[in-house]
Amino acid sequence: VWQRSQVESISMDMWKAFLRAAQQKLPQAKIIHDKFHLIAYLNKAIDKVRRKEVKRHPELKNSRYALLKNTENLTQKQRAKFDAIRQANYQVSKAWQVRENFKDAFGNDTAAQGRAIFEEWFFTALQCGIKEVVEVAIMFSDHINGIINAMTSTLNNAMAERLNGKIQLLKATARGYRSFQHFRNAILFFYGKLNLYPLNSR
Repeated sequence: VWQRSQVESISMDMWKAFLRAAQQKLPQAKIIHDKFHLIAYLNKAIDKVRRKEVKRHPELKNSRYALLKNTENLTQKQRAKFDAIRQANYQVSKAWQVRENFKDAFGNDTAAQGRAIFEEWFFTALQCGIKEVVEVAIMFSDHINGIINAMTSTLNNAMAERLNGKIQLLKATARGYRSFQHFRNAILFFYGKLNLYPLNSR
């Protein structure tokens, strides 16, 4: 109980089970909705728009990664496709711009500044009139305090996500474990930073 009372902030997704557990067990902690999870919601919206629009615009075929990757990580071929899509008046181009505007909203000094920027972004997202984007914007508005906290904080789930990726790779490499205890032992052995040297018997 004492340890829980010392927790000041929690970085999490907007999953209701997480929120309920945090409110019950850590009511004093500030909830921060993880930036990378938030952007993932917008990425899903962009891809839904792309898949719907590709029926009318075949040139959008095979453009998923060109639209979802960070622009600095695009290959030359993806960059050419991305530039062509961005210059066209597609719905997916507008959805992409809404996501980019949201990414630029982070790194504010105060909650008041974060709220003002979010409200401006929210209005723009609604104005675009794209159903999939509007749904995400409304969901974000319903969790506005956690999102504003994210806009003014450097806390995120990046380290936990990297560790989770390593654990999933460990599970896949072993093709599963016979028991949870074996799985737990493997995680601790490879990633627990345990001192495995024998104790000095002298």
